[in-house]
Amino acid sequence: MAVSWRRIAVPAAAVGVLVPAALGAHALLSGPDTPRTSSAGIPATGATVPGAVPDDARASGPEGGAAVARPSDAPTRSGNSVSVQLSSYDAHRKQAELKPSAGKTVRTGDVIAAAPNRHAPSGALFKVGKVTGSHDGKVRVTTAPATLSELLGDQKVDQRTALRPGEVSVKPLSSGVTMQKPASGSGAGSGGPATPSGGPDAPSGTPGATASGSPSPSASDFSGIRTQLVPSGNRPAPTSSGSALSPEARKALTTLRLGVNVPLPKGVEATGKSPARLAGEVTFRPELIFQYEKRGGLNLLPQRAAIGLGGSYGYGWQVHGKVRKTADTGQIAVPLAAVTGRHVFWVGPVPVVVSTEVTFTYRFTAGGRIVLDADQRTSGAFAVGAKYDRQNGWQPLHEAYQQTKGATPRVEGAATATARVGTRAQVFLYDTAGVGGELSVHLTGRAAAASDGGAPAWALSAGYDLKTELMLQLKIFGIQIADLRTTPFALHDERKLFGRGKLPAA
Repeated sequence: MAVSWRRIAVPAAAVGVLVPAALGAHALLSGPDTPRTSSAGIPATGATVPGAVPDDARASGPEGGAAVARPSDAPTRSGNSVSVQLSSYDAHRKQAELKPSAGKTVRTGDVIAAAPNRHAPSGALFKVGKVTGSHDGKVRVTTAPATLSELLGDQKVDQRTALRPGEVSVKPLSSGVTMQKPASGSGAGSGGPATPSGGPDAPSGTPGATASGSPSPSASDFSGIRTQLVPSGNRPAPTSSGSALSPEARKALTTLRLGVNVPLPKGVEATGKSPARLAGEVTFRPELIFQYEKRGGLNLLPQRAAIGLGGSYGYGWQVHGKVRKTADTGQIAVPLAAVTGRHVFWVGPVPVVVSTEVTFTYRFTAGGRIVLDADQRTSGAFAVGAKYDRQNGWQPLHEAYQQTKGATPRVEGAATATARVGTRAQVFLYDTAGVGGELSVHLTGRAAAASDGGAPAWALSAGYDLKTELMLQLKIFGIQIADLRTTPFALHDERKLFGRGKLPAA
């Protein structure tokens, strides 16, 4: 029986693999001479894996180096790989230039997958649509969209991976935001987003997912951006199952720390305890989620897939202000800092590039006369993204857990005041946006004047709002979906922390 073959381009740092379209990739990744794999078909990390790149190392080989895996002429599963260099890439114009090794060619239909490099900072995934010319040993081609099913074939990948220091970049966007240096012996006692006893370290965004620092080339260089990242490998192991981080992944965890001391809007005065301000510390340990599973059969679509962002966070709240009328920082939240993260999930020798852009924001509103002095500590974990299975189609992936503790606050007056710290995120597969979401964590003080001879009433509560939006570009999985950006996928929770008396209904 004749077998058609698919050719795949991968970075030069990885070993090329030949993938028969009729058989899928998995059949060729589990032989005695191939890297050892997990039960999910993912190459194990460590020096014994051919092509593995140490986490602190830079990709070897020439800039833009790649390889085209190609079958031999014999009707067997054996084949050879052909090295190729990605000389240029223009996703907007749908053009690329490839330089194959001597005596080799690039053909229409080749699937090219490249890890991040100078020509494709977010990596690249495309098919060769047409060969348009050649010069000096380089081949000019037009590009066409490629899907993960065309790239990966029959595979199973289920990972939730903590980003490493070299994969994350931070840029403060407000003058009152600073990157904090790690305290000595950073870990559980360093003020990071501690996981509450008995609570999950992170929600199980993809059931059964494993967190792994899969080998990857170094992240792109983000010049001109100030960063300070804190390795946090000394934190206690999580008590939950399913999404528990492995010891290897825990060592690689990166805690981002923002020192926040921003002014409250005009009209907010100092209290007897503090100047008017929103201050404290924001910590975040980012993780990227990627799932793909396709088994044999005539259906070209995967059985299931997922992409998203998760992690644990901690907010050290110091909210102090006295309002006589009303106050608002504005309808649009004020940006605090921008975070960029990128990770390469290696499926055999094939790079799958997932990245995220996160913006932290804040907002303060007060609806009338109120005095608020609150020092609280919020810790939690969340996941935001999208998940797919053939039975239910695309659905939001959004889960959250949170708790807040602190000293008894001062809340006086006859109004409501709310401080919010938001996290707006987009997650990309290669250079294509796939899912967006927003986590808004808030601290709210409510007060009411005394009535009918009783005492004034007040309360302090904390909560969150989590929203998810799916985008058309998720078709990179090979699955067409409707535009769901206007569909409300949301979670909400609010809990009373302190209070006295009975407040009128909101």
